[in-house]
Order: sequence, then C-alpha cells, then structure tokens
Amino acid sequence: MAKQGIDIVLVNYRSAPDTVVALDRLDGWTHGTVWVVNNSAGEHDAQRDSHQLAAACARWPSVTLLTPKSNLGFGCACNLAFGQSKAAFFLLLNPDARITSDAIQALGQVLADHPELGAVSPKTFWNDEQTFLLPAPSLQSPWHSLAMATATRFPRLTTVVANRGVAFSMQQTGRTHHQRVRFLAGAVTLLRREAVQAAGGHFDPRFFMFFEDTDLSLRLRASGYHLGLVPQVSAVHTYRHKAYKAPLMEASQQAFFAKQHPRFYRWSHELKRLARLAKPIAPDVWFSQVAGPIKHHEHFSSLTNHAPVLAFSPVLLMMPSIVRPTMQDARTFSAQEWDLLEPAPYVAMLQDPRHPDRRRWVHFERLPPD
Repeated sequence: MAKQGIDIVLVNYRSAPDTVVALDRLDGWTHGTVWVVNNSAGEHDAQRDSHQLAAACARWPSVTLLTPKSNLGFGCACNLAFGQSKAAFFLLLNPDARITSDAIQALGQVLADHPELGAVSPKTFWNDEQTFLLPAPSLQSPWHSLAMATATRFPRLTTVVANRGVAFSMQQTGRTHHQRVRFLAGAVTLLRREAVQAAGGHFDPRFFMFFEDTDLSLRLRASGYHLGLVPQVSAVHTYRHKAYKAPLMEASQQAFFAKQHPRFYRWSHELKRLARLAKPIAPDVWFSQVAGPIKHHEHFSSLTNHAPVLAFSPVLLMMPSIVRPTMQDARTFSAQEWDLLEPAPYVAMLQDPRHPDRRRWVHFERLPPD
C-alpha cells in the first residue's frame, strides 16, 4: 500500500493514555503520516495530558502533532489534518480504537481493488477479547425516526424487530467478503481522498461531534461512491456509554436533520413532534427485571441463572445492540466485559441454557464497584 499512501488521524481530547495505546498498536506506521490533533492543548488543566501526548508522539518519526489553540471538536480537528495530508487514503481512528498495521493495509487493498468504494470500515469489536461486536450505524432518515418513535408503543413487535437486528448483525459480520452498506461510523474508517473531494470536502464544520460521519456517508453516496464493510478485517473500539455526551448528540441530530431533511425537520417542529409521538418505556412492563442494582458480574450471573448473554444495549428499545459474534459464542458476562460497562441501566438478551432457541430480554442496572 506504499504506492497509494495511507495517512491516519487521531483526535485527542483529554485522552492521552488511550491515544498512546492506539499509537503503540500502529507499531511505527511507515506507509504515511500519523496526524495527532490535540484538542486539549490549550486547556490549562489538561497540561499533563498534553505533555504525555507530546512525549509519545516524539517517539515515532511518522507522527506529526497538531496543536490548535482551542477544542475544535472531532470533525474540524479531522479537517485540520485532512487539509495538510496529501495521501490518497485517509484513516479516521478514535483514540479508544485499536487496529494493527496489517489490518490497515488490508483495508487499503480493498479500496485499491474497488474504485467504486469511497470508504470502508472493518468488522469492529467492542472489547480487546473480541467477544462482542459493535453494530453497524443506525439509519438516519425521517422514516427511521418515525419508526423508532412509534416503536415505543408496541413492545412485542419491537422485540421481534430487535431480535432480527441481533441476528442480522451476526450474519453481516460473519461474511468473508466486503459488502455495501448505507452508513459508516467514523471510529475506524478508511476514506478515499478523491471521493471525499467529490462529495464536497471532509466533515461539515457545523457538526462539533456526532453525525458528521453520517452526513459524510450520505454525501459520498450522493456523489456516486459506495460504502463498504470489510468483515475479514478486524478492529476494536472500546465504546463507553457516557451520559454527558447526550446533549452533544442531540445538538448534532438537530443539525443533521436541518441540513439533510429540511422539510421533515420543519414538519416535525425541529423533531419535537417525534418526542411527543414517543411513549415513555416502562422497564418493568417491557422486560423481566434482574432484581436490584448489581455491582459484580458474578452477582449478575447468579441472578440470571448463568444464562448466556447474546446481546446488550443501553437503549431500552434494544436497538442498536452490541452482540456476540455468533450464537455459539454466547456466555454470561465475564469480569473484563462487566468492567467495560459504564454504571447505568441496560437491557440484555439472554439465552435459555436448557432451550437455546428461547431468548428473552431483561432489564438490569450496573452500579459502580466499591
């Protein structure tokens, strides 16, 4: 892949330990420049983070550290690096994502062999042990938004749809060749420079964080390119469900629909009608309850009779769900998996140990450890 050249961008915001690990996994990348944009460089109380990051970047000759004076947000930070890069291919890599040099080159080979593809992403696991898979990005359209709001009124139908979604995620990532998808997540995505330029440029600066990748996916497809999921290549993105991100996601969702679906945005009164259409979900009505808040994975296992966990979600609608690679991989939460769960309520799909074809969703709350 040296012929095409692959540059990589990592955007750091108070996450130097994660960024350093991501850099180490690249093993001194020699096929292009690694651009590290330090969004926390101008913040006085993040100086230790910046010093640690600068020391790590200095170890690798292929790494260039960019230090804007303020937090640009994810999209604009990527744009800063993209504007200085000249490489034919450009990899977006979150600080909490892990991918090897060989895997990046394999993604690059798929792009090189398939000029109709504007961007590709690997099969992405949730944890280093690779025992759970992250789902493909959710559709973002007026019809999908209406369906999700309406789903809150039909528990049984929604459960059937969620079960099919879990099965589809397993099937999609179990294939051995790349497949076309409608959206790609920006956590680990390889872009074709000429496709991005044909689509009007990199990320839209109106998105501070979230939905910038969804917007780019739509623009790439509108410009005539396809998007590909490459399940024979693997990466890890240790996604953590953080409550403080919700306002940022809501603001970006508003910006996305205002830009991409303006008529629907106006009709929905800036999405307020969707909020009124949605009915609050009562967990004790929709799900079996795992008694009491839970601190340890052993407690969860004992309360669920050691039932294998097929999938789980921080969303009460059960969609999207983080899933096991296959039905045969199902087992109860391990200590490592439990430690990755942020303290919060969740729902999980359990398999009946005596009847593997029977599954049920349960609601539980993970408490912080002592």
